[in-house]
Amino acid sequence: MSWGVELWDCVEEVLGQVTSDTEDVCGVYGKFIKERGEVEREYAKNLRKLCGKYLPRGEKSGRGQQGEMSKERAFRLLLTELGYQAGQHEQLSEIYTKTIPQDLKTKAKEDSKLAEKYKKEIKHLQQSVDQAQKSLEKSSLKYKKIQQDWVVAEETLQKGESDCSLSRREVEKLRSISCEKQKQCEESKSLHARQMTTVKERKEEYLQTSLPAALNGLQGLSVGSGQYMKEVWLRCVRAEQEADKVIQGCHKEMERIAEEVRPEEDAQMVIEKFKTGNMPFTEVTEAKTNTIKRSKSSMKISNDIESQTLYQQKRQLQTKVESLEVEISKGQKEMSGLQLMIQSYTSNPQFGDVTKFKAELDRATLKVQLHESDLYALNKELSGVNTRLEGMRRSSSFSQPAIPPHSL
Repeated sequence: MSWGVELWDCVEEVLGQVTSDTEDVCGVYGKFIKERGEVEREYAKNLRKLCGKYLPRGEKSGRGQQGEMSKERAFRLLLTELGYQAGQHEQLSEIYTKTIPQDLKTKAKEDSKLAEKYKKEIKHLQQSVDQAQKSLEKSSLKYKKIQQDWVVAEETLQKGESDCSLSRREVEKLRSISCEKQKQCEESKSLHARQMTTVKERKEEYLQTSLPAALNGLQGLSVGSGQYMKEVWLRCVRAEQEADKVIQGCHKEMERIAEEVRPEEDAQMVIEKFKTGNMPFTEVTEAKTNTIKRSKSSMKISNDIESQTLYQQKRQLQTKVESLEVEISKGQKEMSGLQLMIQSYTSNPQFGDVTKFKAELDRATLKVQLHESDLYALNKELSGVNTRLEGMRRSSSFSQPAIPPHSL
């Protein structure tokens, strides 16, 4: 079913419907999508604000710190994943507030031009038919007047022929007038018939060809507008589906992060953080009262500043040792690579000058040697700290048998 066949007599209604459809593209639908984008933008903004509020100070870069507990690391990583989710909502906001509204604006402008073109075309066709109809009406009136004049002239001639008082010359004059009027009437009748045929043809062409074509064009415009909005809605849904995929990935990652929280390990890290390496010892004192001899024991903690930080020194030294070992490993790999390059360039001089690689190898070797020297010094210092800690443990009363109490 087409508009050109079914709605040939509803031109104004069709034009009103197409105009309404075109206005809705940027009006109702465009405003809704834009406001939807504002909701996404505000939500993303609040997520960003929330992450910034609770992200620990000094960790804005998102990198972990040495000695970070698993729950602290998990919270930081959860905030990072939440930031990724905010990014997806920001992308949706960009699509809803800028990309799609701009496309809708362009589409509405194009449809408005086409609708105006069809409207002018239909108006022109209607004016052409109306003009032809008016010409036919004028021709009909003229034909009726001429026909009436001929009838009057014919009646006058008949009266003149029956009137004996008129001369032959006057009768011939009346006959001449009647013939002229008859001729004019026949010409007007022929012209009127031709105009009727023209009007009929124009009406048929208007109602069967031109108007249906214009109405079908408007129908195509309306269908195209609906199809475009269908694609826009699907585009919005797909954009949200793509965002949901990333957000679901964030949820899975957040679940994995939460599963990696290790409270027992965190408790051990507290020990590592605050342990001094000091060992408690027991001092035994004796006192006599009359015939009773008692034994008193009291716990005493050493206040030696050096011993209080001894274990912390050990931990710091271990950290430096591990860092140097990593650097030495990297340097040795670099040396191996440079040695291979030197070997290749030496075997194949056409590759280029080998001197630059030898210079780099010398620098890398020197750097590794310096690191090894530092590592030796740190290990020596660490060994001394361990020896002192071992001595403290041996001197502790916890490593010695208890002294039995004296009695009378």
